[in-house]
Amino acid sequence: MSTSYVSNISTRTQMRLTMQEAQSELLKARTEIVTGTFADIGATLGAQTATVVDITRDSDRLDSLKTNNAIADQRLNASQEALSQMATAADNMIKALTALAGTTGGTTLQTVQQSVDASLSTFTSMANLSFSGEFLFAGINTDVKPLQEYTPTSAAKTAFDNAFLTYFGFNQASPNTAAIVATGPAPSMDDFITNVIEPMYSGANYLTDWSSATNEVITSRITPTETVVSSASANETGMRYFALAAVVAKELLGLNLNEAARSQVSTKAIEYTGVANSNLTTVRAELGLSQARLKSANESLQVQIDILKRTFTSKVGVDAEEASTKISNLTALVEVSYTLTSRIQQLSLVNYL
Repeated sequence: MSTSYVSNISTRTQMRLTMQEAQSELLKARTEIVTGTFADIGATLGAQTATVVDITRDSDRLDSLKTNNAIADQRLNASQEALSQMATAADNMIKALTALAGTTGGTTLQTVQQSVDASLSTFTSMANLSFSGEFLFAGINTDVKPLQEYTPTSAAKTAFDNAFLTYFGFNQASPNTAAIVATGPAPSMDDFITNVIEPMYSGANYLTDWSSATNEVITSRITPTETVVSSASANETGMRYFALAAVVAKELLGLNLNEAARSQVSTKAIEYTGVANSNLTTVRAELGLSQARLKSANESLQVQIDILKRTFTSKVGVDAEEASTKISNLTALVEVSYTLTSRIQQLSLVNYL
């Protein structure tokens, strides 16, 4: 009779390796249950991993576009609200100026001047509105306040005073203002407003006396192949003519003018306010078109994102039921391994002597 030698050390080592492998697989299975995807995509898919990487990159890029679109949409909404406030201010100014027609009363004139001041203040405030630290109407100079306020020491006020003195040969406080004729060749009120003041606002002087904005406005990429205008500039015609109308009314209505000259001032101010209002409506329509395109782009992006997510899930997604069964089996295996290891450790010749 012969006996063979069996070491329980080798058995215990084998059991320990089995337990370690089972625990590792158990950890992966639990991760897959939580994430819904393979714990190690590269090891599972092999050569197809590159496809998954491409899908993930494309999905992230589209998500980034949607995030940027949300910011652009907020900027457009804020711009629309500001332009709406400007349009309301322009309407109020027109109503006040229209009410002045045919009247010479000081109270009415004072009320009109107060309305003009309020409209100009609203206009300036809205033109300098900022969103998320960026001025809405500054063009691409978003960190620069676009419009200077009209004050007794502002460049626009100084330019107007100098223009008046140069054209008429006396300043606004002179009693000679009563002799200014309403229309006709120079010097006349109509000629002064039309050929001296208006060019100061429609031309390059506006950029030195009033505006620090750029003509170039912000554009936003809303899809991989499409961009839209997502802001307006304080240099838009509507804003130039709003400022022009307000300054003409503010500076000239209160002078010691004859009735015809004051009526001409009122007529020109109404005319310029109408131009401003019409152009502001055009700008609002253009931004509204951008909003519509942005909304359509978001819907298209979401469809693409959903498709990519479904494709991603089909490639790396795990079957939850299968993963649960795997966890149960591995857990049972580990428990059995623990039991066997414990029993092996208890094996000793002493127990049989």
